[in-house]
Amino acid sequence: MNVRDQQAENTKNAILQVAAKMFLSQGYQATSTRKIAQELNITQPNMYHYYKNKKVLYIKAIEYSVNNFSKNLLEEYSQQKDLPFEDLLLHMSKYMIENFRVNYFIMRNDIENFFTVEERTSINNNWDGGYYKVLFNIFQSHKSELRSDLAIPVQVGTFLTMLLPYIEYNDAKRKRNIANLNTVINIFINGVKKE
Repeated sequence: MNVRDQQAENTKNAILQVAAKMFLSQGYQATSTRKIAQELNITQPNMYHYYKNKKVLYIKAIEYSVNNFSKNLLEEYSQQKDLPFEDLLLHMSKYMIENFRVNYFIMRNDIENFFTVEERTSINNNWDGGYYKVLFNIFQSHKSELRSDLAIPVQVGTFLTMLLPYIEYNDAKRKRNIANLNTVINIFINGVKKE
């Protein structure tokens, strides 16, 4: 790769980093491409040279952010996979909350309201392909300890439905959510009904 190509690649990645940070914290509608360009000290036309419009930039920024997080999550899982099921689920959930900064409900609202079915499918496939794969591996590797009347994808999906509201952009909320994580995972695994 020559110097010019390397500079172009660096610019593209810098745009994705800033765009992902703004989109994941403020949402699609509240983030302007003008603000992204200003943050990078580039012009909007320069940014549109790499990403033809705001929708394309949003999709690519989410993809970039999720892919980077997924690599780190998989590496963390590889290092911790020998832990007992409850400890592993707690550790990986804490890792997700600490390291993936997103205002999840704003993001879901944006995706549902501003994107076509095809665009939503693309975003969701990328999103699910990241953390879902790791959580599926956790549940699958402990299959003998889990209920056999519930398919692994159902168990993982239910766990994710419970966990995703705990993944926040705000630091104070993330700390509070981590403090409550033991209880949440205990209830998920053991239920609330007396034996």
